[in-house]
Amino acid sequence: MDVQKDSKRRLNLIAYVCYFFTGALITTLGLVLGPVSAAFHKDPGFIGQMFTLLNFGLFVPILVGGVLMQKYSIKSLLAIASAVTIALTVVLTVVPSITLFGFTVLMIGAAAGITMAVGSYLVVRINPDPKDRSSSLIFTDFFFSFAGVVLPVILGYLFKHNASWLVMYFLMSAISLLLIVLIAKAKFPTVEREVKHEDGTIVAKEPWGKAIYYVCFAAFAFIYAELVFTMWLPTYLQDAVKLPIDTAALYVTLYWGSKAIGLWLNHYTVRYVPLRSFLIVSAIIGAASIATIANVPQATVIGIALVCFGFFNSGIYSGLISYGSLQVKVSPPSLISTILTCGSVGTLIFASVSAYIFSNYGLHWALNSSVIVYVFALIGIILAGSCSKAEELHGKLGL
Repeated sequence: MDVQKDSKRRLNLIAYVCYFFTGALITTLGLVLGPVSAAFHKDPGFIGQMFTLLNFGLFVPILVGGVLMQKYSIKSLLAIASAVTIALTVVLTVVPSITLFGFTVLMIGAAAGITMAVGSYLVVRINPDPKDRSSSLIFTDFFFSFAGVVLPVILGYLFKHNASWLVMYFLMSAISLLLIVLIAKAKFPTVEREVKHEDGTIVAKEPWGKAIYYVCFAAFAFIYAELVFTMWLPTYLQDAVKLPIDTAALYVTLYWGSKAIGLWLNHYTVRYVPLRSFLIVSAIIGAASIATIANVPQATVIGIALVCFGFFNSGIYSGLISYGSLQVKVSPPSLISTILTCGSVGTLIFASVSAYIFSNYGLHWALNSSVIVYVFALIGIILAGSCSKAEELHGKLGL
């Protein structure tokens, strides 16, 4: 039993590092943009477009994550993702060309996609109890937001003292090295193509049901809305609320900090509150908060609403992954991969779609498009709850 507990702790730790890796890469794009533009003498808009390669790289492994985990061992996938990150950082240091930078961004994005898919699956696989699973997924997501709190502070300090833009990728390599150390002696669960009974006969594949598709839609809408919101929030705070840039940055940190605190606390909350109720109530308060922020340009009101939005928004995405996985008795990696893929579609399109809205309809509607889509996420959650099988299958999640 002690060996099993130690193995579970190690696998949970690996999942935490996987999420931290992805969070470190995504939440620091805005900070890296300026130094990279200056180093290659390119317009920030051009470098920003190059970061689309990162989103594409992130999307593809998540899309095929279930297939990859069935074909290759989890340890091999994580080892390859870590090794590629370290190797490309070394090559980029020796030959810092713009072409190689684009390729590096693409491949490190792919590495992050692998770590995200594997980390999510590990938490689902090693936590069969519904409440443990929900709690663990939310706590694992904490490390994504924690990266968004810690890494910008570190990079801001280093860049202020004239550090090279490459320092970001040195940090990614350090996280990769830690991941290699952790997986070296870890015993990962096998991912079988078919689930079998004890007598060896193959269990028929469970139908997913409508609730899973509503969960997938809600995951897409949630990620799209959050990313559009965080993308245009600093501009909104400066242009509409008339805050100086350093104060606007502080408000952005306020959101991520509140979200990190919410993730820490809510992984306890879902042990006592039914997951369906937690998701619906959190999304209702989140919708009210984001609507207030986008339409009441008063600094004090926005500050309070940002804290509420960050806190109640914190557990929704990981809660959706858990709720979707509980719609079947045995959750296959393809199910987790599908939910993550739908969320990643939001990551793929948010910048271009919201930029189009901004160019044609202005900042007000660019920001309010996130409000509208967030309401769609709320509707998706309510619809998923209305036809959910999780409460019937697992018996511990009823309202």
